[in-house]
Amino acid sequence: MNSQLISFNILNIISRQWSCFIVVLVSVLFVAVSYLIFTQSKYESVAELVVTFGGRSTPEVNRAPTTELTPSDRREIVLSHAALLNSHDLARAVIEAFGIAAVYPRIVAEPPSRGTPMDEAVKTFLADLSVEVGAQDNIITLSLRHPDRRLAPKLVQKLIDLYVERQTDIYHNPHEEFLAREVQQVGARLAAAQSALEQFKGQWHITDYDKEVEDLLSQRGDLDTDLHAAKANLAQSQQRQKELQQLMRRVPEKLPESASSEKYRALDDARSRLADLHTKRSQMLATYAPNSPALASLNAGIATAEAEVTARSAELNNRSTTVPNTVYQTLQTDYLRTNAEAESNIQPVQVLTEQVAAIDNRLHTLQQNRGMLANLQREHQIAEEAYRTLSLQYADARVRGNLNDQRISPAVVISAPTEPYKTVRPRKFITLVASLFGGALLATATALLREAFNDRFTTAEQVALLLDLPVLASLEQQSPRIPPEILALGGAE
Repeated sequence: MNSQLISFNILNIISRQWSCFIVVLVSVLFVAVSYLIFTQSKYESVAELVVTFGGRSTPEVNRAPTTELTPSDRREIVLSHAALLNSHDLARAVIEAFGIAAVYPRIVAEPPSRGTPMDEAVKTFLADLSVEVGAQDNIITLSLRHPDRRLAPKLVQKLIDLYVERQTDIYHNPHEEFLAREVQQVGARLAAAQSALEQFKGQWHITDYDKEVEDLLSQRGDLDTDLHAAKANLAQSQQRQKELQQLMRRVPEKLPESASSEKYRALDDARSRLADLHTKRSQMLATYAPNSPALASLNAGIATAEAEVTARSAELNNRSTTVPNTVYQTLQTDYLRTNAEAESNIQPVQVLTEQVAAIDNRLHTLQQNRGMLANLQREHQIAEEAYRTLSLQYADARVRGNLNDQRISPAVVISAPTEPYKTVRPRKFITLVASLFGGALLATATALLREAFNDRFTTAEQVALLLDLPVLASLEQQSPRIPPEILALGGAE
């Protein structure tokens, strides 16, 4: 019942404030129509860009592992691209490319009272420009509203072109020339280090230090074993030679030849006669005096016999011969063989000793030059690593420079600027519907407000509600049908 009473009261008030309601509604509609008539129509051109990441955006010269971007990092990159598209300088560059007179002739015709026409044009351009980024993707939607249907897509395309150029300027690697000079300097340093290292190796005949030392130590071990064996053989030969010399001193070189019976028969006869004479003398001494003529004759015969024996012995000694000693000859043969063996063992010892001494000298030389060689190798390694690193950076800088020269950007156009065929501003139907609805609400609110400030009784319902008495009669120009509930309110207790 209350809703019916309220709706009835509102309609009753509107009927009483009909002129005010109509004036407010018509005013709102008039303003809306005036807005639609005098507002400049604008067309919208839309383009879409996609921002690529990692190896899909720019090729990497250095194949080192790269860090994967997090979603927040990707989001920040996409937002930075969107901010670049919506920058003041980029908008100014687009307007300057076509000219203010071509883009916004109304601003040229009616310059602003404050600021320059370019500032107003940039402000208008940014107000008509919309750069939106998807919530979960890397798509940038670019839209521009402009009065000229044919110029709108050109402005959007120019904005994209200038954005790519500006992006290449921003992300351009300014160190390309610096890296080129550094690579040249490090290359010269590497060449000098390599030349010094090669010269040092050539001077001391060093190819591979560690390998050569390992081979020399291995050779020295083998030679040392052979040298000890050769010295042992030589010492054994010399000891054998000394022993043979001592044996040869004790063994006669020749032996006398054994005498035959024919050679000693005369000597034996002479010795037999001498023995017989001595026997006979002994017998005669028993009977004869020592100075007797018989003993004197016998003594003379004994002297003759002794002389004969002596002569025969001397003759036999003069005629005796010697033969070689076979034992001595065997010892002499062994000695000569041992002497030859000892002499043959001397040369291997000398050769092996010289080879060991040469290896020791070489090892000593390598040991002395180890520090210098290590320094040269370290300098060469440092220069080579620096040259490799700078070369990769320089190659990467050249690739990025070529990408900039070719205007290759991580942001790729996936939807070219559209050619508009109808206006998007102002929206006539929506504006009319909104103005009609809003005007009705505003007119109703105005009528209610005006009725609230009016203290006169205008209806029988107001008298009945205020006096709490029933209405007996009502004289009005129009007698609306009063609901029975209101008429009954006067007598209700």
